[in-house]
Amino acid sequence: LMQSQPNHVEILVEKNTVGAMIRKVASRYTIPLTSGRGYCSIPPRQQMLQRFQKSGKERLILIVVSDFDPEGESICESFGRSMRDDFGADIDCIKAALTYQQTQELTLPPALPAKDTSSRYAGFAEKYGDDVYELEALRPEKLQELADEAIRSVIDVDLFNAEQEQERTDSQWLDLTRRKMMAALSEVSIDGVDDE
Repeated sequence: LMQSQPNHVEILVEKNTVGAMIRKVASRYTIPLTSGRGYCSIPPRQQMLQRFQKSGKERLILIVVSDFDPEGESICESFGRSMRDDFGADIDCIKAALTYQQTQELTLPPALPAKDTSSRYAGFAEKYGDDVYELEALRPEKLQELADEAIRSVIDVDLFNAEQEQERTDSQWLDLTRRKMMAALSEVSIDGVDDE
């Protein structure tokens, strides 16, 4: 369904706990999803690069779903920099959730205060304060909605809809062909089969 898109799109989720929820949305669009469990190690990055290169697209669009905390805020920038500098990928990273704006608009309850032992704490606290918010504070439907909105913001929706229509047409043709073949095979008499 993504073959006619100008860019290769992937999703990176910070936590396995939300991976299943986001996978439902990713599957609808046939977009690969990687669960990073925080910062990804090298193998998932290499696999993402291989999928991107195999796609033949010029640009990789990475949609990130992570907590709103010092680490979650840096994943998008850090992962994008690594894919660009370490692997040579032409990449754009977009954070679908959880952003500061979303935490305020949705009036989410803060989790624990940010860990002041984090190397990213000072910059985060200066900009946003001590409150951190976890993805699990969102209803699953809302998290899926945010992921869907992010995907639709980076794809050509008309091309996607055309691919879906072509898939339906192909499916109908295959179904009709299968029925014709089954009918033709059922008409062949066992007596007419050559025993040689």
